[in-house]
Amino acid sequence: MSPSHDPALAEMLSAMLSAMPFAPALGVEVVSAAHGTVTLEAPLTPAFEAPPGQFAASSVGALGDMAAMMSVTSALPAGNAMSTMDFTVKMLGTARGTRLRAVGHSRQTGKTTCVGSADIYIQVEGEWTPCGTLLATGRRMSLG
Repeated sequence: MSPSHDPALAEMLSAMLSAMPFAPALGVEVVSAAHGTVTLEAPLTPAFEAPPGQFAASSVGALGDMAAMMSVTSALPAGNAMSTMDFTVKMLGTARGTRLRAVGHSRQTGKTTCVGSADIYIQVEGEWTPCGTLLATGRRMSLG
């Protein structure tokens, strides 16, 4: 965990994730959060799996997108959030393992459009190996 980890921010982002039914259904959790950087993890479950024993590329993209948009949200003033407009995921290798980790970074925060990225890793026997990278664009919106 990063020394700049902000527990209050992690709790707020966890609450936002919980409000999206697909995130809890996939077991997504906030592992670390700081201004502009968020780390999410998810276990390999049947909902994320294709073929057996491997995360589907779409699952890698989904977790990366959530991490990218949450990282941008963490850099915005309270009461703001992100809604994905598009993202591109590039697979760097197979995602065969037991757990997926996405480390999101805020890249640009504009008045209406923001950009985030994520580096995605697969856990195999306790080791984290890169398996994907993602760039996402989102619409900034007010929650109030």
